[in-house]
Amino acid sequence: MNQNITRQLAPLFYPRSVALVGISSTATNVGYMFLQSLLDAGFPKVYPVNPKGGELLGVKVYPSIKDIPGEVDLAILTVPREAVPEIARECAQKRTKGIVLYASGFSEMGPEGRALEEEIVRIAREGGTRVIGPNCVGTYNPSAKLIPQFILPKESGPVGVISHSGFLFYYLLMSVAATGLRPSKGVSCGSDSDLTCVDFLEYLGQDPETKIIVAYLEGIRDGHRLLQVAREISLSKPIIVMKGGHTDAGIKASASHTGTLAVSTAVWRALCSQTGIISVDSFEQMMDALLALNYLPRPKGRRVGIITTPGGLAVTGTDACSQLGLEIPQFTAETRKQLAGVVEHLGTSVNNPVDLGLVGALAPEYYVKEAIRIVAKDPNIDMLLTAFTGPPGDDDARDRKVADILLSEIAEGGKPTVICGATPQGWPRGELRFLADSNVPVYPEPRRAAYALAKLTEYSEFLRSVQP
Repeated sequence: MNQNITRQLAPLFYPRSVALVGISSTATNVGYMFLQSLLDAGFPKVYPVNPKGGELLGVKVYPSIKDIPGEVDLAILTVPREAVPEIARECAQKRTKGIVLYASGFSEMGPEGRALEEEIVRIAREGGTRVIGPNCVGTYNPSAKLIPQFILPKESGPVGVISHSGFLFYYLLMSVAATGLRPSKGVSCGSDSDLTCVDFLEYLGQDPETKIIVAYLEGIRDGHRLLQVAREISLSKPIIVMKGGHTDAGIKASASHTGTLAVSTAVWRALCSQTGIISVDSFEQMMDALLALNYLPRPKGRRVGIITTPGGLAVTGTDACSQLGLEIPQFTAETRKQLAGVVEHLGTSVNNPVDLGLVGALAPEYYVKEAIRIVAKDPNIDMLLTAFTGPPGDDDARDRKVADILLSEIAEGGKPTVICGATPQGWPRGELRFLADSNVPVYPEPRRAAYALAKLTEYSEFLRSVQP
């Protein structure tokens, strides 16, 4: 890995000071919103810049970046594209570590825009200044109080986020937080004119606060380098990517959005198989895979033991696993014998999948618990999908007790286990909430649970394939 990337990007994620160039007092001005948010987060040094000078929110406004008395690590430029070259020159002269180009209208607009973009990068690099964007919102790091919008999470976690799209960058950060995890840091990198998504991937790969990485990408400028960097990072950190631009219409939209060159679906799939990148087709799939890859141990194979209440979940769970390439093996004779002692009087199945019936749903602290205990010991099983539902209930003391009983059995079994709640929206099943709060992936229906196990298996098989 390139340690120089870490040195160059560290001031962009941990800036000691930020200049907001192009700010005004208009409530809809992007720079003004950034100023409000950074001050609210407690960021130590913010320098608003506007030729009129004055004061905003109690902070002195400087006529130009050259007039700022102290050093500037990061400058966020929210000015029209025609004004960018001169401001980039001033940033380079001041030895600003990095600039964020918020504006659009560069390479995505054709040859003229591309030439202007290249000129800006050349000017900046002459002074040792790196460029993020254009068409982006830049870096985010809650541990450094670098929070450019009020809506973003204030506390840090283990998930690094990269996005070519500014809006989807915000959406990803908030989606990660909604899972119960939190972002470690992230970047909206736009058109990759200078610093690229691969540079940021490499940085997050070396970041000790980041344990797993999610990304929305529209194109790759250097596929060979991505292959090298992603393969090395995947050995220790899962990388989950949703790539835009798979169809002709999507490729055209990507070109007019960020100007990055989309990669064909066949090339992308080949790259993912060689690097261990987990490719997903939706943000829902990304969050489902994120939970499994973050919380669960790696399975030794693709064999799933399915435990359900009632039978309809057994059928849909089995179909989903089979369609996703997972295996539903037969239990050993000893497993079936032990299960018979628990469930036969219910008139249900002791084969794989196990159907505990409605009675099993009424008392998961016994029937589901015993089924998990028995199935987890089966040598033919690598992981478990447990789906149960039942009547609504909202008794915290009882639900916590049930969840603790199931948690103990899952931990004792030692095999990756996902839970499928299969409850109607607004129908409380408190034990599911407590399980999710205790780092057990819980999904609303069997297909999503099976998908998460399939992606967990995919990553595990990659790791085994590269082990000496």
